[in-house]
Amino acid sequence: MNKFLSFALKTAKTAGAEILKNSQKPHDVTYKSVKNPVTKIDRKIDAMITKKIARAYPSHAILSEELASNLRGNPKFLWVVDPIDGTLNFMHRMPFVAVSIALVINGKIALGVVYNPILNELFYAEKNSGAYLNNKKITVSRTQNISQALLATGMQPVFGKKEIVCYENFCRAANAIRRLGSASIDLSYIACGKLDGCFEIGLKPWDIAAGILILEEAGGRVSGFDKQPLDFLRNGNIIASNKKIHQQMLYAASPHNNSRANAAQSKRRA
Repeated sequence: MNKFLSFALKTAKTAGAEILKNSQKPHDVTYKSVKNPVTKIDRKIDAMITKKIARAYPSHAILSEELASNLRGNPKFLWVVDPIDGTLNFMHRMPFVAVSIALVINGKIALGVVYNPILNELFYAEKNSGAYLNNKKITVSRTQNISQALLATGMQPVFGKKEIVCYENFCRAANAIRRLGSASIDLSYIACGKLDGCFEIGLKPWDIAAGILILEEAGGRVSGFDKQPLDFLRNGNIIASNKKIHQQMLYAASPHNNSRANAAQSKRRA
């Protein structure tokens, strides 16, 4: 285990202890936008993590959800931090809450840590070294058909018609869909086989950076809706899977399939 991963694990555990301490308390909440709440604990943990990084690695850049935006150009070392992924869950005392920390080196994710202290689930991975849950190596599920798959999404029915049709297509194609409310947990649960895939639009780098590496190191696949490798710093439209059902998920999300679904829907109405 390299020094960066040791640091990330230690920092995530410290942040997780703060989450756990406050998980059953009422919270002062403000809203960055209508559906984007933030608590004082989000900001407190963000400040704690970013200060630890700045103290340990003062030359490194940081990109975090609540405070840090000292990202400049294309830094060699970039820490990507989400202090509480699943803030709404945290506010409502739901257990799907995680701190997410990733280190990106020369534009590639080198390590990722996703820690849910409420359920005591510590996921982590280093590039080319496998993925782990509570120190045990994990792998993706063996599900080969999307019709048997359990998927997750964070998409809400507030998007445009194109996105709604895409969501409907996945509902038809999959066995079932869950909405856990934390993208980093979605990706980590695919990595350990609890889920078979997930899809979402409009995510931010801190939502997915750590989870992407954990999933890929567990044998999974991540891409954009356009089938291309995901540029996670600039594109938050993600399809992730156990690899075996990835092509089927891409088909469900494709404009071609949307057109067929619309045509079938019009035929039923006629």
